Amino acid sequence: MAAAHPLSAQDLQAILDVTKALAAPFDLTAMLSAVVAAAKQVLRAERGSVWLYDEPKGELVLEVATGIAPVRVPWQSGLVGACARSRTIINVPDCYADARFDSRVDKASGYRTRCMLTLPLVDHRDVLVGVMQVLNKEGGVFDDGDEALATALAAQCAVALSRVRMTDALLEGERMRQSLEMARVVQMSTLPAAMPEVVDYDIASSFQPAELTGGDTFDVAKVGEHLLLVLGDATGHGIAPALSVTQMQAMLRMAFRLGADLDTAFREVNNRMAETLADDRFVTAFIGVLDPASHTLRFHSGGQGPILRYRAAERSFDRFKPTSFPLGAMPLAKARAPVVLEMAPGDVLVLVSDGILEQENGRGEAFGEARLCEAISAHPDRSAADILGEVLAALTAFAEGAPQADDITAVLLKRRAGMRLTSFTRQIDALPALVAFTAEAAGRLGIGADLLGIVDFVVEELFTNMVKYGRGSSAPILLAVDSQGGQAVVTLVDRDVAPFDPNDAPDVDVGQPIEARAPGGLGLHLIRKLADRVQYDYVPERRESRVTVWISPRRPAAGG
Repeated sequence: MAAAHPLSAQDLQAILDVTKALAAPFDLTAMLSAVVAAAKQVLRAERGSVWLYDEPKGELVLEVATGIAPVRVPWQSGLVGACARSRTIINVPDCYADARFDSRVDKASGYRTRCMLTLPLVDHRDVLVGVMQVLNKEGGVFDDGDEALATALAAQCAVALSRVRMTDALLEGERMRQSLEMARVVQMSTLPAAMPEVVDYDIASSFQPAELTGGDTFDVAKVGEHLLLVLGDATGHGIAPALSVTQMQAMLRMAFRLGADLDTAFREVNNRMAETLADDRFVTAFIGVLDPASHTLRFHSGGQGPILRYRAAERSFDRFKPTSFPLGAMPLAKARAPVVLEMAPGDVLVLVSDGILEQENGRGEAFGEARLCEAISAHPDRSAADILGEVLAALTAFAEGAPQADDITAVLLKRRAGMRLTSFTRQIDALPALVAFTAEAAGRLGIGADLLGIVDFVVEELFTNMVKYGRGSSAPILLAVDSQGGQAVVTLVDRDVAPFDPNDAPDVDVGQPIEARAPGGLGLHLIRKLADRVQYDYVPERRESRVTVWISPRRPAAGG
């Protein structure tokens, strides 16, 4: 999908105001009306509407619409039904020329619909909750940029509808206990389900609230070609702080999704929160953006500190203080210049909440920054997950059974140490040289013979496929073999080629007789079965394909 159109400050504020309102109690009709109003403003549309999906009755209900009373239609009806069934955006430049358009609403209202965007409203559990429509673009028809903006606003509609459904569920049974449980579900659902895959980087995270809900949050998400890193800590514990950090996280994601830069996002989100939070409430937050291509990290730290970077080459730490006061404490006219740092091979960015630093043992001693640094520097060559595991193990041992007093949250970003990429001629005759290379790497890295056999199979299959399907390229193929956390990691880089993702190759039914199978694809199928993970990255500017495969040692069968 194309990028959204550049937004004016007023348009961005309108969208952020909708996001901000989701963190406070709201009337559903008023909330949906606010979303529709924001959509009309930002998309320069004449009208908008929201249809709710009534699954038991198999109907779509026109809940909010400009100048139209509520209407019920079968969920298969018209463009709204087509969108609900397909769960894809539908952009119709001429409604009366589209056979799916149902003109009955026009006839009932006396309004004529020219063009329309119809978007599915799907919640975080992938459940259809409704459909949003935006009508009649001023001066023309809706384009790809409008679709991107409308999709972002439709996501806010889905959040509102999903939240109302969850809130309704809280009215039954033990009100307070269920409120806390549901707040935890809402909060946990905003956290990343898994760390994104970023070439040359390893990421690990942990979130352990002190109560059912916590005042901490974190986010690690791809934003275009960049990586967004967030760690926040609201004052206090319980539902109110959880809502504060959830509000901040939602506003940040929305701002970056709509193309705001780091400075604008930091300033505008701070200002919206300053309007919302009580005078005694604020959120300390690290907000950073990593460019993996240049290995440059730019960040603002609103009261969050210390920010630590372990420098692998020097085996020492850099310590960065907060760059601004906490978010929501007061409005900002202009943000200071962000901190810019370079991530060298092996470097580790360490983001932790004060629940780690201030955890006390039975004698009243705090874990502190020195012990944190010691736990990290003791295992600098291990994966980010292993390093974080050592930190948490050291914290547990230090506490000696003392209760957890505050939320414990951490995010570690490690740039992998430089791999030894070696070039090989683009010829099948180069296979013996590849086998010799993997044998040397296995001996150097301590990779066992059983694991080396799988590594050789993966290397030979991928190399053969690159030679076979990259005939238009004369560039050599690059190979690296590494070891991380007990796994063998194989990377092959092919240049000046069209994209070809091994994960897209169809599975092979190995149970069929050979004569019944279509030729080809068996090697890639077996690689996916033998590997823990196969990651594919393509850089269009260089026409470069990179395949990275993680392989664990085979476990013996039970009873073997």
